[in-house]
Amino acid sequence: ADGEKPRRAISRGCRDGQIGCPMSWSKGWNNPNPGVAAPLGSNPFAPAPVGQAAGAGAARAGVPDEAATGPMLGKGSELEKVYYMPHNMGHNDGVNCMIMAEGKIFSGGRDENLFVWRPERSPSGEMQLVQDCPEIRLGSSITSLCYEASSTWLFCGLWSGAIRAFCKQPVKDEQLLGHKRSVTCLQVHSSVLISGSNEGTVRLWTIGPTGSFQCHGQPLTNPSGPVNCLRVFNGALWVGGQQGITCFDLESLQARGTIASQHPITGLLQFENFMIATFRNGEVSIYDASGAQIFNRQPMGEHTSNTAVQLMMHPVANKPMLLCGQTLGYITAYDLPEFRPRGSFCCKDRSDVKAIVDAQSEGLFLTAGLHGDIIIWRWTQGGPQTSVSPFAPSPFGAPGGMPGMPATAQPCGGMMM
Repeated sequence: ADGEKPRRAISRGCRDGQIGCPMSWSKGWNNPNPGVAAPLGSNPFAPAPVGQAAGAGAARAGVPDEAATGPMLGKGSELEKVYYMPHNMGHNDGVNCMIMAEGKIFSGGRDENLFVWRPERSPSGEMQLVQDCPEIRLGSSITSLCYEASSTWLFCGLWSGAIRAFCKQPVKDEQLLGHKRSVTCLQVHSSVLISGSNEGTVRLWTIGPTGSFQCHGQPLTNPSGPVNCLRVFNGALWVGGQQGITCFDLESLQARGTIASQHPITGLLQFENFMIATFRNGEVSIYDASGAQIFNRQPMGEHTSNTAVQLMMHPVANKPMLLCGQTLGYITAYDLPEFRPRGSFCCKDRSDVKAIVDAQSEGLFLTAGLHGDIIIWRWTQGGPQTSVSPFAPSPFGAPGGMPGMPATAQPCGGMMM
């Protein structure tokens, strides 16, 4: 029956994905006091060294401590500021979200505008972002973005609760109505669009017989409150809310359990066979597939907030890094799996970091802030480097998409309204 299609489609990711099906959930979910016994060793995926107490030597929360957040990365360091968007370009208000798709940058703002940018070299050889097409006004603040490369659908979650969907081939656009409050997160998995909202619900969207999107069944009510982020992990749907993390079974679409939290969840990222969760108060926790917490980093030093998060590889050290964006414009980078602070830096003073995007080429990444700032950065060996094609190849080339939709992409200008 049609009612069972999304359940089978989503759960298929457990069989077809790179990581195996989830372990028993009884170990970690609904722990009344999760993380108390989580080791704070030098490696978050291993127990603390014998004879070392958990948290020993840690800095007190809120106290500036270079050992907690690393050195400040300024001029002459391994981090280079490549480009800063001029004040007369781009958004007139804060940037809420930003993604990279097919080598171009999409940014959604409080000014209700969607911008598309392409990287170019100036006549002097400097890297810059050029507006690819006139801005698209969507009539409501853009709160989330998601691009599905195979089907060439771009989804824009709006503060009003609507979702605007643009397809480049064939060129068309739709409006998905169902949520009543802001759409905070979007993900496509096994041909199903999953959306989370500040109203505390998750909805599933599929393409119906007419070729248009339709909402499947009733919305899933999130026990952990208003939804801030979501991630499909090991065949289960993890939903980060205001009061914790809830896991939904993708066969039954029922909640398996909730890890309660006093602080809102701001980000969920999969790292190998683990889930990294960031909290608004600056805390970071790592869970295994069963929901058991294996690592917890309390707020310390000046890292006392989390507003954006991104995983990327250091191009020289060849180390995975976790970049944690914070209020007031700061970002702290940690080497994984040791969770050793590599350093901190300021994007724009007092501009909360709202998005961090890995360009997946030559150590480049972008940041966007509450003041409308968009900046390009590059990790180096300590000096500036040159690049022939800094944004190629495209990082959004994963197979699998919406049913019946072609995989061939068209220029971003084809999504004009």
